[in-house]
Amino acid sequence: MGRELTIVDVGLGNLASAERALHQVGAAVTITSDPDIIATSRMLVFPGQGAFGAMTDDIVNGAIGAAVKMVIERGDPFLGICLGMQLLFEGSAESDGRVGLGILPGRCQRFPLNMTEPGSDRPLKVPHMGWNDVSPGGDHYYFVHSYYVPAEDCPDLMWSTTYGDVSLAAAVRRDNIYGCQFHPEKSQNAGLKFLRGFILGGRGS
Repeated sequence: MGRELTIVDVGLGNLASAERALHQVGAAVTITSDPDIIATSRMLVFPGQGAFGAMTDDIVNGAIGAAVKMVIERGDPFLGICLGMQLLFEGSAESDGRVGLGILPGRCQRFPLNMTEPGSDRPLKVPHMGWNDVSPGGDHYYFVHSYYVPAEDCPDLMWSTTYGDVSLAAAVRRDNIYGCQFHPEKSQNAGLKFLRGFILGGRGS
């Protein structure tokens, strides 16, 4: 039997892809939106796609947010993916400055308008969508996002990457808390390596 793990379902992510990837690396997965089940989970993954908004207000201020905090405060491993990582922070410039769970210090910012590729005039699109290397380590991961946590303002930085001239947090860690801006479930072998490290000991690598 694989390591038991719970995926938080709040309608913000492609849960099937996350579940499939976690099964591949040996996890026994339960998907739930029940705060009572979330609160008693001994390993938690919170995937998310989309925007800070009214739904995230409900998460932050409601029973699911309280349950997530219980797991983290108890010291059990937690992984936030994409928006799930951003929700760990104090807030975001998105959607009128919505607040996050405030577990990690810092705020999410939007990529600047009219970004260009360094050394050329080629415009860069927002959202940032595609493959980037992370540092240190150099593994290649898949990103889809318009908002980011500035690497220089992130005391819990684990890995960074760049888009245009912006240096951003690709992954964060504090004790039992992990977050990744990239989508490990879409990142092929590197993503599976990341998830395997997380479930085998909360290492995330």
